[in-house]
Amino acid sequence: MQRFKQNTPFKILELDTNIWKYPIHTHNHFEIVFIKEGSGTHTINNISFQYRDKDIFILSPGDSHIFNINSNTKFYFIKFTESLFTRGIDIINKKRWIEKIESVLLNPNLLPGDIKYEQKDKDTMFQLLDIIIEENYYDKEYKDSIISDTVSIIISLIARNICKIYCEKQINNKKDKNRMNDIFSYIQENIYISENLKIDNIANHLNLSKNYISIFFKKNYGESLQHYILKYRLIIAENRIRLSDYTISEIAYQLGFSDESHFNKAFKKKYNMNPGEYRKRNI
Repeated sequence: MQRFKQNTPFKILELDTNIWKYPIHTHNHFEIVFIKEGSGTHTINNISFQYRDKDIFILSPGDSHIFNINSNTKFYFIKFTESLFTRGIDIINKKRWIEKIESVLLNPNLLPGDIKYEQKDKDTMFQLLDIIIEENYYDKEYKDSIISDTVSIIISLIARNICKIYCEKQINNKKDKNRMNDIFSYIQENIYISENLKIDNIANHLNLSKNYISIFFKKNYGESLQHYILKYRLIIAENRIRLSDYTISEIAYQLGFSDESHFNKAFKKKYNMNPGEYRKRNI
């Protein structure tokens, strides 16, 4: 499969066409796709979604995709890497930005073509797209800052809509739905703080008992809370192994694994190879 690579922190591409000329491919960057107008099919990771006017798709590094156009389509592609948000800032703030991007766009609940946006949020994101287009066209003061801040707002709006995906699909009771949203939000905010993700601490934060929250999560989500957290960590770890220059031991430490051996074992169980082998294959 072909892999498209981008060496710049940010790029915006406009495409107005009735024929999709590119093969199925992956990227080394994040991508937000805005459909201004048109219709067709977007296949992401072998799952096909119908698209139409004013649709938005979010793609993470490693997602494979291809379009099949039915009617002439006007696309806008916002392509960016974590460095869009970390240029010229100190190490602490760089770490904070990278964690924010990862925790939102590598959320294990994220199905790239299946986010049902609130209409108001969707309208706002298209307005923000117009700001990015204008800033990118005119080379004015603070251009880079305005673009990165605007992309950040779009990501935050995406995060708000991601938060509800599984709850809306699986839970009918409003109280339970809100409680699941609270759990997902808490995990997303604390995915890098292993102490906060102990079951006791999650339960205390939500004023629930340890046994109740474990049973409640398994009932409504279909897997254990511990497994969900491990899966989330491994998704972020896989991204860092492919795209960062952190050592394997550094990644294990950053994501709260007790030691590198434990991390290697968990990673190999999910990806059928150890982290070092995975990095060599994906460089």
